[in-house]
Amino acid sequence: MAAPLASYVNCPCEIKSDENVLLATGILAGFYNNELVICDPRCTLALARYNRPVKVYLHSSELGGCELTGKVYISTNSLMRIKDLQMLTGQERRDCFRLAVHLTGSACRASELSRVQSLNRMHELEYDKKLQCDRRLAEIAKVELSDEDLAKRVQKPEIVVPVSYPVQIVDLCAGGMKIKCQESFRRHERLIVHLELLGKPAELSCLTVRESSHKDDKGFRVVGCKFQEVGSRQNDLLCSFLLQEQGKQIKKSKSI
Repeated sequence: MAAPLASYVNCPCEIKSDENVLLATGILAGFYNNELVICDPRCTLALARYNRPVKVYLHSSELGGCELTGKVYISTNSLMRIKDLQMLTGQERRDCFRLAVHLTGSACRASELSRVQSLNRMHELEYDKKLQCDRRLAEIAKVELSDEDLAKRVQKPEIVVPVSYPVQIVDLCAGGMKIKCQESFRRHERLIVHLELLGKPAELSCLTVRESSHKDDKGFRVVGCKFQEVGSRQNDLLCSFLLQEQGKQIKKSKSI
């Protein structure tokens, strides 16, 4: 355990209660003798009693997330030491570090997006060939053609838009999201989800890992997704949104 946890030093982390209530966010400052040292230069860590059970999520875009349980050893507004560390099981990991949200967006299959991009590229190449052909014929006939004349003679192809489906994002974390959609997706199907975070457009690539077998009264299925190949700009936007929403939750929790 020591080597993987030591590699998370200087990575952001979040601390939750045993009941999965977000308590604080900070930076992992060290890992010594099976203890995590979490610091917050803003001095906004909430005070926790000795031996209080907590859950910790360590964020890293390179290493992936790491989820643990432990007990509070030392707690101040700027530092928290957590002892008796244990790794969470798969089910506990899914249940503990989700941020409940109410966002709308759209999802399309990556295979559909790739098909449409290839089709649009092919149409563009055909269009360019027709333009070149008409220019050559005009040169042979010694006729001058303006760009407007060419546009009238060669119809520009319409852009093909990929089929997308409206989705509701019901929870979100650094590693994935849970969405509700009327469309059914296969397991391990790659999706591109478009939504808005902090007033900016976001495009997140993810892989479906589970889907509910039943629909609700509005025909929506719940789909669990794991992020894949999230770029640095999109990852920064996602983390900024999560930290802002986490801050709101921390303010609601006045004491632990």
